[in-house]
Amino acid sequence: MNECFVLAMNEWFALGLFDYINPICYTAFTIIGFFYFRKMMKPGFYYVYFAGAIISLIGGFFIPTIKTLIGLGILEWNLPVSKVIIANTGFLISGPTLFIGTLKANRLSSPEDKNVKLNSLAILAVDLAFLNNFIVGFGALGMIMIYVTCAKLAIERKRYYAAAAIAVSLCGTLFEAFYSNSGADLNSPAVHVVIEVGAVITHLMLVLSAYLLFIYKNKDEGSKA
Repeated sequence: MNECFVLAMNEWFALGLFDYINPICYTAFTIIGFFYFRKMMKPGFYYVYFAGAIISLIGGFFIPTIKTLIGLGILEWNLPVSKVIIANTGFLISGPTLFIGTLKANRLSSPEDKNVKLNSLAILAVDLAFLNNFIVGFGALGMIMIYVTCAKLAIERKRYYAAAAIAVSLCGTLFEAFYSNSGADLNSPAVHVVIEVGAVITHLMLVLSAYLLFIYKNKDEGSKA
């Protein structure tokens, strides 16, 4: 019995360390956005978006910290629902604000494509039809709006590799939402292994999409500069 308990604690410790990849990746995405979204969005939208991102990061760093402390035997295991709510609240603030703030009418400088807004709204409507959990759904809603915004910008800029990376991130978020609501035992470390692997892939691809969208320049762009 004690051996099983120690094994479970070690699993939570490893999961906690692995889970730090997610907020670290989202921090990288937020830093990139700090420089590029600020140039694009009006201040009223940008500061609300950035505040929501900070709230998400606070919750995001709390979650792996709690798992690590549980693994060390300092805390007893409980689902970190309150910390998930903090992270999801941040996503719900930043996601819609980023989406609305980057629409043509609300930008500091406006790209030409008029169809992108309608296409993005259609994608968003389809995605939301699959969200059925209250807490996870709200977090997924905010994240999906961030993905849709980045996809919209990628389409405008013809950055199709960035759009593909965003699509993978979107699939990862939907997978997390479905799996978390599938009746799996969320008190089991093995279940969290599946969830966290999906989350890490999701956040890594999100950072990659931001790099491809804002930082990477192909040879043609380099020659024009």
